[in-house]
Amino acid sequence: MSRETTRRTVPALTTAAAVTALLALTGTAAAADAPLSGSEATIAVGARNAAPVVSPDGAKAYVAVTEADNTSAVKAVDTQSGAVTARLALGPLQWGAHPALSADGSRLYVLDGQRLSVVDTATLTLLATVALPDQPRPAGWTAGSAAGLAFSPDGSTLYVSQNGASAYRQNGQGRILAFATAQRAFTTSVQVPASSVGAPAARPGTGDVYVGTSQGVVHVSAAATAPAVAGTVQGTATNLDFNLAFAPDGKRLFGLAELGTGASTVIDPATDTVTTTFHPAGSGDSLDNPQVSADGTRLYVADTNYGTGTASVLAVDTATGALVPADGADNLDEEAITGLALGPDGHTFYVGGTVGQVANLQIVAH
Repeated sequence: MSRETTRRTVPALTTAAAVTALLALTGTAAAADAPLSGSEATIAVGARNAAPVVSPDGAKAYVAVTEADNTSAVKAVDTQSGAVTARLALGPLQWGAHPALSADGSRLYVLDGQRLSVVDTATLTLLATVALPDQPRPAGWTAGSAAGLAFSPDGSTLYVSQNGASAYRQNGQGRILAFATAQRAFTTSVQVPASSVGAPAARPGTGDVYVGTSQGVVHVSAAATAPAVAGTVQGTATNLDFNLAFAPDGKRLFGLAELGTGASTVIDPATDTVTTTFHPAGSGDSLDNPQVSADGTRLYVADTNYGTGTASVLAVDTATGALVPADGADNLDEEAITGLALGPDGHTFYVGGTVGQVANLQIVAH
């Protein structure tokens, strides 16, 4: 491997939970309680679908992963030693897990298929397993798979995106579900005008929800008495911007194309228009898991080039769209990236990826 990392093997039975809160960083000297930076390592955590998140203090990484026996689990990793310290089994794999951590770090939510698991991070215990409400559909149709989740700015609501129900060569419309974190219950849903959806993104400040779909980026307003579709961003349907991330001030929305063209868009959510298109990678590269730095100056993107079997984290200057190689990480140990989290210290990447039949958490400084 080209980076200096150490490989540590995860014990067969270990546990886990929870994860990521983005802390605002100032430009001043680090305080005594500044979040920890992870120690560079490559740590085996399962078989596939590794998706990491990081605790607010930077001391723990939590990885949702699929085991070799096709079950889902969450594993906790000490970011200083690289040791897997705990494991929590979540049940048979339904589709592929998506983790999210409450802002205070006390609750981890893991979405897998039609199941949302609520985990207490202090004890790494399962507090609840909540089934997604049944999706209205004709007899014989299959409910759509869940695609991702995102917190509202105040943390009171967790938004879940779900693909449309399907039958042979037929697809229904997808939807956005709202889950009340205090009541641990789904409260409402909004149908979106598309069958295929990506993970949702909630706009800082307004709480409105955006989701990439097969018909373009859809804007769901949260300001009304009940959430409702406000419109679709023109010019995003052909690009298939399924992977979204907001700047911390909520004034820009970054979208990564699903088509492998390397194209990406910047959307002004005040007008729901595309302001620019940039190309952080070439055609054939798979771009996903966008993360924006706390100061809004960098967009970090997971880049898997299946043609060459290489994987990188790209750093993009959000003002110009230009690559900043010194702030990224190339030649990673992974053949394909399945998850990416930016540590709360602002300069550690936590990469979920696979090599053959092994899923890894790779900790990389930049």
